[in-house]
Amino acid sequence: MGGGAMPEGGGRGKKKRRTLDVTVNVVPAIDLLSCCISFLLFTAVWTQISRLQTSPTGSGSPTETQPTKALTVTVTIGERGYVLATSAGAQIEIPLAGRAGDGAAAYDLKTLTDRLKKLKTEFPDQAAITVAADDAVVYADLVHTIDACVGVGLANVSVMGAG
Repeated sequence: MGGGAMPEGGGRGKKKRRTLDVTVNVVPAIDLLSCCISFLLFTAVWTQISRLQTSPTGSGSPTETQPTKALTVTVTIGERGYVLATSAGAQIEIPLAGRAGDGAAAYDLKTLTDRLKKLKTEFPDQAAITVAADDAVVYADLVHTIDACVGVGLANVSVMGAG
């Protein structure tokens, strides 16, 4: 870095020339800047995560709407097969299709899929279903059941333990 030299003054004797050339260490400034940038990036992510999705409630004139009763659909997977239950009071038991060669339960996915399709045609707005599984149910059977539910259009699948 360049700088200017002090003018030599007149007077007695020779004065030593003093220079103003100084090397400035910018490494601490760069470190501080990189810390600030990373802090701002982390803060930006936190503000996105903590944001709540809300919809405004109207304060205008109330409109008359028919309250639609949500239908709660539950498929329970147990050692005897499937139990398809709704909040309307319907309860359908779908027994096991048999036993596999290794003694594991063979669930009747075809019948379950047919019943779910029938339910979806009766209630076309229905998208939520809860799948409850006993502890003895193999994870692959749970996944096949969830796939069957999504396949008929019930995309909002919740999973819980049967108790």
